[in-house]
Amino acid sequence: MRIAIDLLIAEKEPGGMLFAAQALLEGLIDIGSDHEYVLITAQPQAYQALLARARTTTIRIYPVRLYSRRALLIQHQLWLPDILRQIRPDLLHVPTFVAPIGWHGPLVITVHDLAFLYAEQSMPLHIRLYWQHLLHESARRAQCVIAVSEKTRAELIRYWSIEDKRIVLVPNALRSTLSRVHITTEQMALLRQQYGQRYLLHVGRIVPHKNVEMLVAAFQLLAAQYPDVHLVLVGGYAPGAESVRNLIASSPYRERIHQVGWATEHYLSMLYTAAHMLVFPSLHEGFGLPTLEAMVFGLPVIVNVEAISQEVGGDAPLRVDCRQPAKLAEAIMQVLTDTPLRERLIQLGQQHVQRYSREECARATCAVYHHAVHNGGVTTMAGACL
Repeated sequence: MRIAIDLLIAEKEPGGMLFAAQALLEGLIDIGSDHEYVLITAQPQAYQALLARARTTTIRIYPVRLYSRRALLIQHQLWLPDILRQIRPDLLHVPTFVAPIGWHGPLVITVHDLAFLYAEQSMPLHIRLYWQHLLHESARRAQCVIAVSEKTRAELIRYWSIEDKRIVLVPNALRSTLSRVHITTEQMALLRQQYGQRYLLHVGRIVPHKNVEMLVAAFQLLAAQYPDVHLVLVGGYAPGAESVRNLIASSPYRERIHQVGWATEHYLSMLYTAAHMLVFPSLHEGFGLPTLEAMVFGLPVIVNVEAISQEVGGDAPLRVDCRQPAKLAEAIMQVLTDTPLRERLIQLGQQHVQRYSREECARATCAVYHHAVHNGGVTTMAGACL
């Protein structure tokens, strides 16, 4: 079976959707299959190592030249149907929500969350319409919809009335390319010089529902008491996040708040390795991949009490009401000062993260592919396309 995997939207920025897709591709190669996978990508050079790794699995690259990243969403809808007519796949998998309306063959989409429903006022109108209407239409047309968590599955049923029998739960996995790196004494000294002796790390796009504003406010409550503690923000800004920029610019501790932007894989690994903890105060997540990444690196993790579900995080994170800066600051102070608590969180995290296997993710996804083509996504097992 020839399966086209559309990576164009995922590649728009180096965030969780792209990282989850990369982990899936690694898993598909590792388990081996008779399928042929055609990767539709605007960054063909990024998959050369993946091609070299393939032994028993056929992987082809279909490169796409984008004329404007700003017009990516339009180009995606206009060009992809012609590309698919050339590839002639048996199935299209879109791991980032939205399929082209011109594709009428078997379709699988992955939905990570419906966070945009909670952030409508902060989104530009055209982006809001794109996600609301095209994602809904894609979910309605797909033979199978992969939800990365039970929370996302419940939202698809509640808000869009997607039939439970067409939704299958396949949790995200962790890519192998993000792993602990050896940091030399000189490199560690440079990191400490740049980011402080101890730093709180946040990884993720800065959008309103990520609640970074409350993290900055909590940091300010602690900054005077802990002069060696800094805050490092990794990720790009999105529309609607101007309040975070303004808060940082006006902060008396702005010299200790570091805005890294998007980091390369190697540099992100270094930042995880040297961090003191991950603070992830997001108000809404379908999965929350950075929390698991931090556990791989042996970091204690603080999350909002509701956003990272027990299903995804287990007992590993310290949960707190991140809508209140004082409570978030208190939790951070606990992890800074309570060594037994810190060690317990690290141990729980390293045990919990072992559950997320690339091979299991790939096998479950392959089963979805088979049933989407041969069974139309309908099965006698309620709530699963497997």
